Amino acid sequence: MKNLLLAVSFFCTIFTVFGQEERVIMVDRGTNARFVPKQRKLVDNTSVIKFSPLQMIVGELNFGYERVIDDISSVEFEFGPTISNVGLAVEDNHFYSSWGYTGQTSRIGFFGSAAYRFYPLDNGKVLNGFYVSPVFKYRLMNFGMRDYSGNLEDTKGNESHAYFTMNFGMQRWLSQHFSIDYFAGIGLGYEAKKSFQTVSEYNGVTGEYSYFWNKNAYDGVRFLFTIGLKVGIGR
Repeated sequence: MKNLLLAVSFFCTIFTVFGQEERVIMVDRGTNARFVPKQRKLVDNTSVIKFSPLQMIVGELNFGYERVIDDISSVEFEFGPTISNVGLAVEDNHFYSSWGYTGQTSRIGFFGSAAYRFYPLDNGKVLNGFYVSPVFKYRLMNFGMRDYSGNLEDTKGNESHAYFTMNFGMQRWLSQHFSIDYFAGIGLGYEAKKSFQTVSEYNGVTGEYSYFWNKNAYDGVRFLFTIGLKVGIGR
């Protein structure tokens, strides 16, 4: 909880700093230096294609598309493949036992999300500046289960997530067609995981062991905190 509060405070500070008007000093001979507001760059683009580079560290290749729908709002869709056991998505899922050694291997999954964006500031335009955005996201991470002892053929498991978050962010334009979009949000997430572990069973009649995959399942709801950065090309 302490880390969550620190993170929220950090991003609130960032949004406050970037949301303020920049000022430059104008100096003229014979007069005192004075501060003159520097206007934030606003564009009239109607759509943005985006990429989220930081999501690669959690196993996502995240592509997005934002489109204006009226004078104060837009919709945004994100999609792409997921790769398990990459970056922060790596878990210690290797198990040792008296009869073998098992672990996870990487596989491809997918994710998709849909969001509504509201740009509330009167001095801005859609796709410019501060926004509030409810987001729904579904993500499926697939992975293989391998019995390194060679007793069983590979099988596969998966981990699915359904998220609902309220994001607060800022989209700024460095040029007419290039944007930086950074955000933070809080919400709830449902997750379900299905994995397997090898189990042996002794047959007293034959005097031999048989091996099989034993399924482990988990599901639950948790609070979540999200932060991110997107780069965009607008037109």
